[in-house]
Amino acid sequence: MSPWGLHGLGAVVLATNDDGIEAPGLRALVAGLARAGFRVYVSAPRRPSSSMGKALRYPARYGRIPFEGAVSAWWVDSTPAAAVVAALRYFLDEPPRVVVSGINRGPNMGVEDLLTSGTIGAAIEASLHGIPSIAVSLATDEGWDIGDYSEAARLAAALARAVVENPPPPGGPRLLVVNVPEGRPRGVRLTRLAWNDYRIPLREREQGILEPVPHSYRERYWDRGPGTDVEAVLNGYASVTPVCLAALQQPRGLEWARSLVGRVEEILGAPRR
Repeated sequence: MSPWGLHGLGAVVLATNDDGIEAPGLRALVAGLARAGFRVYVSAPRRPSSSMGKALRYPARYGRIPFEGAVSAWWVDSTPAAAVVAALRYFLDEPPRVVVSGINRGPNMGVEDLLTSGTIGAAIEASLHGIPSIAVSLATDEGWDIGDYSEAARLAAALARAVVENPPPPGGPRLLVVNVPEGRPRGVRLTRLAWNDYRIPLREREQGILEPVPHSYRERYWDRGPGTDVEAVLNGYASVTPVCLAALQQPRGLEWARSLVGRVEEILGAPRR
């Protein structure tokens, strides 16, 4: 019996990531979802593909790969978002009820990461297809073989269950960006995205090649305002940040943009509509 009473639910979930099909975070996520009673499918990049955002790259080779349990899995030699498209348009016979991307090695917090992360980019791709999606990251500075993904996997499965039981309303947020601190979280907080343009300086590793100066994630995230995802994680809480992509189609402050368009028409001598 599932620890959350999900035995027999059988809801289809698609798991993906940007660290590659062999990443331990993905394996932990799949195991957690399977234990929770989901029918799990996997489609992920063949190789690590961080910082790809929502890029798509074709043509793309693909293949099957064994996973523990009754899990069908494919690798795609392309980006995280392309792996999601391949699953939704070609691999799966029925659409998933939810897509979970992760568990990423390292945090994905704030607006900058929203626009850069391949983990979040895969989840954005799913949400644009109308499917609720969750991007899950573990806030750590450790390397590939970091310790325990179990708490992040447990939270991801519980949140996936909650989404299946209570889908987002029409026009509501279909994307949840989740960050989990190392160890056992003190709790779960509903948060907003911090505003973190990267301020880490670059250095010349060798002539003609630039790289960021080595840093910890605590140095990278300077916006720690109340209610932000960064503030929650640095205080030991898991952050759940809803992102409503529909809001991008209805921005506030249109009066300013409308005045700009009017002024451009005046400058160009274009007839006013």
